[in-house]
Amino acid sequence: MNSFLREILGGIVLMIAASIAGIVVNVARPDGLPLIQAGAPVETAPHGSDATPDSAAADSTGAVALPEGAVSLEEMKRLIDSGTAVVIDARSSTEYEEGHLPGAINIPHDRLPEFIDALNSEVPLDAQVVLYCRGPECDFSDMLATEMKIMGYQNVAVFTGGWEHWTGAGYPTEAGPR
Repeated sequence: MNSFLREILGGIVLMIAASIAGIVVNVARPDGLPLIQAGAPVETAPHGSDATPDSAAADSTGAVALPEGAVSLEEMKRLIDSGTAVVIDARSSTEYEEGHLPGAINIPHDRLPEFIDALNSEVPLDAQVVLYCRGPECDFSDMLATEMKIMGYQNVAVFTGGWEHWTGAGYPTEAGPR
């Protein structure tokens, strides 16, 4: 029994030492992750309602007031046509392969750890990033946008109309893997 307790204690000491070493290495790295995650959720149009960026109210000048972090259908079309933003599809890989917005990168919202290398290599921290998912009822893009803000991406927005509004407008799409 004494040997068993010694083994348990040795394992605990090893875990503590490994945790301390990991923290020290993370703090020493110039691109280390913050130990305490800070970041507010990316707010877009409320889900489950008719309030979308495309139905937002116009002000006295006629400009449409979008919720902070939201992109309208027209703005999304302009961004894709000009190639000025990195577009990320937050839907599953299967949905992405069946059809996606032109040039979109697939980072499924629930599989970020698997796609972190692709994200880091393809999307600079200072890039203008627009995420989308299925449509106004889908919050995958909101969740992924929040995670990206926590990771240090600052210029992150969500196209809340998503796949549903894009295809409903008859805009071009692509299919297959990237």
